[in-house]
Amino acid sequence: MKTVLTKLYIIATMAVTIFLIFIIWQLTFGRMVKEYKDRKEFEQISDGTDLKKSLPKKEDFKDLVLDSGERVKHYLGYKIFDVKRIKGHFHLIDYEITPDKRSYCITCHGDIPHDKIKQIRAFANMHASFIACQTCHAKFKKEDRTNVYKWYDCTSGKIVPSPVKEGVPAGIYKAKIIPFERKNGSLQRIDNQERMDFAAEFKKNEPMLTELQKTKAKKIIHNLISKQPYSCEDCHQKKSPLLPFEELGYSRKRVNAFLGTEVIGMIKKYSSFYMPRLLNPGFGDDKNQQ
Repeated sequence: MKTVLTKLYIIATMAVTIFLIFIIWQLTFGRMVKEYKDRKEFEQISDGTDLKKSLPKKEDFKDLVLDSGERVKHYLGYKIFDVKRIKGHFHLIDYEITPDKRSYCITCHGDIPHDKIKQIRAFANMHASFIACQTCHAKFKKEDRTNVYKWYDCTSGKIVPSPVKEGVPAGIYKAKIIPFERKNGSLQRIDNQERMDFAAEFKKNEPMLTELQKTKAKKIIHNLISKQPYSCEDCHQKKSPLLPFEELGYSRKRVNAFLGTEVIGMIKKYSSFYMPRLLNPGFGDDKNQQ
């Protein structure tokens, strides 16, 4: 019995000794080693060595980024999206989305302009990939309304036939829907060359303008923009939808999906979001907390 206790005592003493050695190492030599590594890393960043190592060669960019990653398929109930997954990214990245070279709105507001209303900003930004800004943000006077909408190519700006195809995501149409208005008895697209030239001239001369001149120019550019844009319900309704979906090339099946109550129901039902207060017991039942 005494021999067993002696062995246990020796083992415990050795364990305590090893633990103390580990603590002493961390407080002395371990700290010194870490500081040395941190200093070397800082020096590499300072002289650009580390950055140069991390950047891919120009000739490798297409292979490393554009053509890399596995293909991922997503079934959405009525279609399948086949897109690329870039290694190391949680969100999917699609390089087939074409920047809009025609829109003078995007020149100032960007390709992803919606950020104010949290509940619908992702929904609105998704629509911005195939619907021109003026389609939702410009409301015509009765005498100017034509109910005519067409597709324009995002690169050339020219009016093109409908790019809509079954199973093809809207974001890769490479075209957007633009409204037409009636001016002096003739039909013309709302993003006419005159408005585009004026906006481009403002952008070019903006640094040299006074605040008063900037305000005046912005008022002219935005004179056709309504304070209250069209809402989701204006398109996603069966009675009188804003857009003539079938004329724009959508099939009856797709149109029925657009006009169904699911879309509007989702927006209205989930206008408020409630998060569980796991770290604040007793506050979970407060409906005013979002």
